[in-house]
Amino acid sequence: MPAETRAPQADVRGSLEARGEAIFRREQCGRCHTVFDVPAERGPSPPPAARRPAPFDSRVGPDLGLEGHRRSDDWHAAHLYAPDILVPGTRMPASRHLFLPGSALPPRLDEDGRALVAWLQGLGRGRRDIHAEFRSAEPAIPEPEDVPRPARLEQGRALYATWCVPCHGEAGNGAGPAAALLERPARDLTRGLVLFRSKPLAEPADDADLYRMLTLGTGTGAAMPSFAFLEAGERWSLVQFVKELAPATRGAGLRVGAGVTAAAVARAGKDAVADGARLYAAWGCAACHGETGGEETVVRASDLRHACRRRGGASPAAFERALRYGVGATMPSFAEVLDREPGGAQAILAWLESADAATSRAPATSDRP
Repeated sequence: MPAETRAPQADVRGSLEARGEAIFRREQCGRCHTVFDVPAERGPSPPPAARRPAPFDSRVGPDLGLEGHRRSDDWHAAHLYAPDILVPGTRMPASRHLFLPGSALPPRLDEDGRALVAWLQGLGRGRRDIHAEFRSAEPAIPEPEDVPRPARLEQGRALYATWCVPCHGEAGNGAGPAAALLERPARDLTRGLVLFRSKPLAEPADDADLYRMLTLGTGTGAAMPSFAFLEAGERWSLVQFVKELAPATRGAGLRVGAGVTAAAVARAGKDAVADGARLYAAWGCAACHGETGGEETVVRASDLRHACRRRGGASPAAFERALRYGVGATMPSFAEVLDREPGGAQAILAWLESADAATSRAPATSDRP
């Protein structure tokens, strides 16, 4: 086997991650999974999210070399507990011996299970975190092609049945078979509520916001994966079908919109770090996100310290959108204070990223079993 397969490019930060490879070998995961893929040393290195999964064949399992930070911890736990629910048709057996006995759903990994997931989350990150790079860029959102609405809906219905039903359910109400296995249950799409948006909550969200979420996924912050491997037209068909699931948007055509774009927001310079720390405290961000942007609080807010943990995306434009328009009913809009402090969102982002680098970013795997 190639040298990089014998010693994968893993980001090992402690004893838990260090144990993970031994668990991988003990469980004989290598019978079906290779770890050949490594990130390029420099230049473009498309994440596996951009690769369409191949039909099941003699290879059996996908290569895991770039798995680190591709999915959330609870997705990995759910996949180990009931792989056939999250990936219909898979040949992977359940590994329920890696869970605490007698625990209620969602299932809780034991020490070995946590070690395995922690090691998986480090794969490929020994050289660079390509998923953080992917989520830190604002995705291109092309205009939808002129396709007859019935044909688009039919394609969207088929794609939804293949990729979305396990979590969101056939009716789109978030009651799919995987819902009970996840820490953050799947979104109820029948409500028509778009959390990460380019418009105030009182206005209909742009369809571009749904397209962007399908492209980026929610990183490691929640279990929604990236569907960047789908063609642009396929993603638009999914957007159209998802709108049919909500009474408020049923029958409506595609409406792209504009909102905050990557061109409208630039990253703040190093001199903004002090301002960011001041604004983070002054605007009360710590009440939900913790003093450094990632501690546990009574509110299940996003961990802001790492690009892969920011559920709405990690670009400067994404951070601006979240502050300006809020996040559903959970996070309020900060539009008024943003207008008084132009560049405030980017200053906070600069502070979060500088603090993150200074404290050696926390691994994606949580301390919870």
